Amino acid sequence: MFLKLLTLSCFATLSLSAAVHGIYALPKNDKGKESVVEIFEKNGKFYGVGFANKDGSVNTELDSKNPNKALQSRSVRGSVFLEMSCKSDDTCVGKIYSFDKGKTYPIKSSLKNDKLFIKIDMLFAPTLEWQKLSEEQAKPFMDKRLDVQSLDTTME
Repeated sequence: MFLKLLTLSCFATLSLSAAVHGIYALPKNDKGKESVVEIFEKNGKFYGVGFANKDGSVNTELDSKNPNKALQSRSVRGSVFLEMSCKSDDTCVGKIYSFDKGKTYPIKSSLKNDKLFIKIDMLFAPTLEWQKLSEEQAKPFMDKRLDVQSLDTTME
């Protein structure tokens, strides 16, 4: 019975991993930019990193509001800002870092029909909606992708 449960648990994690990781387009931010991010798995967790804008440009801003002074000179592009652990087939929990505010917030997320819903787990906080891109939709951004396995996953 234990082996059966272990096998089912591993299968659920693998199927969720295949569904959650990928390239996503974010809605326009306050500056009118639409970011393109990659969600990847490393050491049993999922991380998100921005690597391009939908208009083909890359973000050259620094993480100047980070509470960790040592990280304030790092580029926003290539800095991990999302960390999630998926404990079930339909829900992940973790945290998201806001470069604009220099703050980290708890989240709950779910994936439905190629849309990732990220609920900031605070009273009156918004739910973010990210669109997963198909291979064809992601093609224009592939040359801007980063080596995600070499990224530092420190957020703050």
